[in-house]
Amino acid sequence: LEGKRLALNSSVLLKPLQFILHIPSEERGNTVRECFQIEFARFFYLGLYVQNTPGLPQCGIRDFAKADILFLL
Repeated sequence: LEGKRLALNSSVLLKPLQFILHIPSEERGNTVRECFQIEFARFFYLGLYVQNTPGLPQCGIRDFAKADILFLL
């Protein structure tokens, strides 16, 4: 996956993205907080979706952060 955009179905990422979308307004713009939330969403994706859905790609934090759906935020 290195160097390629991760193509994931938006419905697969909808639940993990709630971790990012629900950052309190006073913490938005805090890069450390936003990166932590992206990492938390990735752990959720790996732990819930990848383990229970054959064929979903495992990915590192960089590839997960590059997923097309993240650019819709």
